[in-house]
Amino acid sequence: MMPKTCRRKRHNLLFPAFVLCIILITPSEVISQNENADLIERTTEKVSEISSQPIDFSDVSDVLDRLRDHPINLNNTNPEELSQLLFLDDRQITNLIIYIRTYGTLYSVFELKVVDGFDTSTIRKMLPYVAIGPEIEKHPLRLKDLLKSGRSQLLLRVERVIEKQAGYCVEDSLLEKNPDAGYAGSPEKLFFRYTYTFFNRLSIGISGEKDAGEQFFRGFQKYGMDFYSGYISLQNTGILRKVILGNFNAEFGQGLTLSSGISAGAIPGTGNIRRYSRGIVPSQSTNEGNYLRGVAIDLRKWNFRLSLFYSNHRRDANMIAADTLAGESRSFSSFTETGYHRMPGEIENKNAIHEVIEGGNLNFRNSFLSLGLTGFHSHWSAKLEPRKASYTIFNFRGCENLNYGIDFQVSVRNAFLFGEVSGSRNGGMAFLTGIQVNPDPRLIFSLSFRNYQRNYQDLLSNALGQNSLNANEQGCLFTFNAGISPGIVITGYADLYRFPWVKYRTDAPSRGSEYQLQCDYLSVKSLKMYLRFRIRSKEVNVPETTRPVNILEEEKSMTLRYQADWQVSELFLLKSRFEWLRNRSGANDPSYGYLFSENFSYKHPGKRFSLAFLYALFDTDSYNERIYAYESDVLYSYSVPAYYGKGLRFLLLIQWSPFRWMDLWGRYARTWYADRNIVGTGLDAINGDTKSEAEIQVRFRF
Repeated sequence: MMPKTCRRKRHNLLFPAFVLCIILITPSEVISQNENADLIERTTEKVSEISSQPIDFSDVSDVLDRLRDHPINLNNTNPEELSQLLFLDDRQITNLIIYIRTYGTLYSVFELKVVDGFDTSTIRKMLPYVAIGPEIEKHPLRLKDLLKSGRSQLLLRVERVIEKQAGYCVEDSLLEKNPDAGYAGSPEKLFFRYTYTFFNRLSIGISGEKDAGEQFFRGFQKYGMDFYSGYISLQNTGILRKVILGNFNAEFGQGLTLSSGISAGAIPGTGNIRRYSRGIVPSQSTNEGNYLRGVAIDLRKWNFRLSLFYSNHRRDANMIAADTLAGESRSFSSFTETGYHRMPGEIENKNAIHEVIEGGNLNFRNSFLSLGLTGFHSHWSAKLEPRKASYTIFNFRGCENLNYGIDFQVSVRNAFLFGEVSGSRNGGMAFLTGIQVNPDPRLIFSLSFRNYQRNYQDLLSNALGQNSLNANEQGCLFTFNAGISPGIVITGYADLYRFPWVKYRTDAPSRGSEYQLQCDYLSVKSLKMYLRFRIRSKEVNVPETTRPVNILEEEKSMTLRYQADWQVSELFLLKSRFEWLRNRSGANDPSYGYLFSENFSYKHPGKRFSLAFLYALFDTDSYNERIYAYESDVLYSYSVPAYYGKGLRFLLLIQWSPFRWMDLWGRYARTWYADRNIVGTGLDAINGDTKSEAEIQVRFRF
């Protein structure tokens, strides 16, 4: 129990803050906000909730960042190019292409108002990323033009936790005797990113990252950064539309057969539950888990597209000691995706196995039909042997695998049918299909079904689902998006699913459900706000050890969120959020959590200076009631902390552009806890009740 003095202090802070929130969210005549940032915010929050690993979300925003520098010319575009605008669905893309082919050149972006499916809100989202102009000028790849007209960007970043953590307080003499007693490297996290672009013809990128606790130009890291990622990409060269050397992502169909990296598609609640595959795209992400590195090409002729790729690199893995006397071969229990190499055990797993993946996709597309064939072969230098348990019986085992699939999309008036059927080498199958209907410009609803057999084995599958792998799952998802009146939109979804076989913490077939209803209000000039209610239910083992056989109980959580964004003027923006959560397991008493936050942003009229300030209060009964909330961060860095326990947090972010070619960021965040004297666990533990983070970043453009 928390002392009464602490509890009284916390409520004294909460009351004036809550009153301030009510005052700030009162409607006023102001300017509406860019909704593209909301899509990235929803994506990062959603992924953070289901992943326990550190994630680099830069791939999500890289597409939009590139389009800001080189907007899409709507008079010379194609469905694949328009699909990069993540907020457009198939109906809008198809109708736009048909309109341009029928009526010819567009003279204004606002002419899209007469295209079925486009309204003022959609056009406003598109404005930063599209342009109207004559046929695209050809830019030959000549050395003098590359040097004169190319654009370069260099970004450097350093960040660290201010307080001393246990892993950095170990004396060198003790560390020499017991290397696992602490971290060998410094507490700073370092990052750099260089990008070069030449119109829509050539792009080059390289990134490097050193995590906190890892060594830098010494010890095990003699080459500086712990991880490097880079690519060279050549586009629009006749039939050869794209060539990529280095790191890349591949995404085809609905992602059931092949989808590497992070996808912002198929997000429940947006009214668009299907993906528009991006094919092969370059990547600068520093995610050290599931990535492809090698060569990829994209060939296009008439209505056909052929994508081929070859990936060859080393990966981290948890190795299993082999008995050489018994003739056992090398094997590993799982891939390691944290990317941490701070202690001998983690360093031993670095680049432990060799991975080779080759495959491709053949796609045919016209105005109403798309058909695709995907296949790839995977090979590892050691045998994957997951730990033996009832829930891993059907998991992939071995050193090579083969995956294949066929996907389709059909457009019939105001309806889109889509689906994908996939198989693995062992005979396991997976199936996903759905329909999206748009009977009225203000109404979209979708219905999809999925059936992933328990023995379907695909380590690069990333389709719609509730399981950690696209296997052992059956489900039905319904979504809708309805414009009730100008400025009011109601969205929602219902996902009903079951797991026919046992899974982790569930020793029997189980089922679950997820429902969400959200009402958005957008005033013509000023205020944007939404109210969201979500219910989740799933079955897990009863946490008891006295029974010889585990039985299941229902875990149910309810979440209520209210958020209001008030653009006070062109310079000031206020964001207020209140979130309440309730968890209950079986017949136990429910547990609760809440989060209140206030975010203030200021932008200088000349866009040379900006400031963001966050104040948040949180109170949860345990870690199980943690609440994820997206917060402002420096460019290409993303922060979605999990609020749990009792305390408050504040954040200050400053951006200053002293010159046209230079940008500076400074970020400081601090969290106070009222229910503990030690923050964190193990080697990350801090002796005290606060945790502070500092971050500095500089960008040069030339």
